[in-house]
Amino acid sequence: MLKTKLSLCAASLISLTSYVVDTNAQDTLYPYGEGITLGDDSSFASMKFDARVQMRYTSDYDSDPRAADDFFADEKRIININRSRFKASGHIYKPWLKYFSQFEIGDGIFIDYGFKVEKYKALSFKIGQWKLEYSRERSISSGKQHLVDRSIVNRMVTIDRHNAAAIYGRLNENTLSDINYWVGIGSGTGRGDSLSGPGDPLYYGRFQWNPLGGGVELITADVDRHKEPALSLGVAAASIEGEYSRFSSSGGGQVPRWESTDERVHVNQYVFDLSYMYKGLSVEAEYHDKKVSSAAQSDLSIDGYYAQAGYFLNEKLSWWPRQLELVGRYATYTSEKIGIERKNEEHTIGFNYFVSGHNNKVTVDFTQFDLQSLDNTTYDDNRIRAQWDISF
Repeated sequence: MLKTKLSLCAASLISLTSYVVDTNAQDTLYPYGEGITLGDDSSFASMKFDARVQMRYTSDYDSDPRAADDFFADEKRIININRSRFKASGHIYKPWLKYFSQFEIGDGIFIDYGFKVEKYKALSFKIGQWKLEYSRERSISSGKQHLVDRSIVNRMVTIDRHNAAAIYGRLNENTLSDINYWVGIGSGTGRGDSLSGPGDPLYYGRFQWNPLGGGVELITADVDRHKEPALSLGVAAASIEGEYSRFSSSGGGQVPRWESTDERVHVNQYVFDLSYMYKGLSVEAEYHDKKVSSAAQSDLSIDGYYAQAGYFLNEKLSWWPRQLELVGRYATYTSEKIGIERKNEEHTIGFNYFVSGHNNKVTVDFTQFDLQSLDNTTYDDNRIRAQWDISF
């Protein structure tokens, strides 16, 4: 039955090609993602206003199942507006004195806001609230992901949004020693209006090497069909002492298998990642290691990785629709506490149909989840999702 559903979803996605013949023609008819712009660099101030809506169907598991009980939850088919956002950005007084903001309509909150000083490419500064530049997967916008959502590893390791200050820049652009860097300090309390909490702030740093020159932007899928190979290799680390062992767009919380106490939580983690694009092929991968500790309970160690790839098969098959991309992903992580391990796995295959790049795309994916629980019992189940993401 599940194979039949997957086949029908794939067939429906492919059939969309009959309605869109030429991506460039569509861009001419309606410039998706262009937004509304007031003023320019010669003006005292400017503003670009964008909007984005993400509509999603989920056959089951709106949140990824991570524990044995999750696999016995009642099945729920969900159709919802998963994200609906307004963005405003621009400059004041000088083109390099910039501001940015992002408002989530569904929750009625500003999730991003701040100011940037970007007079020199080698040394810039920003202050405000944003997704800190730690892992590539989390830093990439949800509207520019390869599949409907991020891997099961992301929620366990992301440091997400904080009120923060950071310096960043790019050195030796388009050379063998092309490097991006970010170093900053965050509140350690997660998204919200708190500037500090108990314990120490969050410290983080990321360094990215672009050995072929140019590097890969924070985007997935080789929509532009790179004529020359592009590669970025990154390493990042973060350290915090406070109330929480994990963070998300909702703020601070605790990772599974970690009990909330009044004791301060020490978190130390690092990540290695890569991204590669060439002639319709795109590859991304990350390896994570994280340790959570406190005086009140035994240490929790988490390590995991994901690897995914997408390819526009029309590069090899002339009959394959130009805007249709095939994507696959494998992700896994292991959590270990007092010598007992639990392993979670994700196998996902999907399709992207790019009506107008990432600014108007339809995604369908099929996922199998596997869990080896603490008593060595294995659980597994499947999920189908379909999503339309469009920017104005």
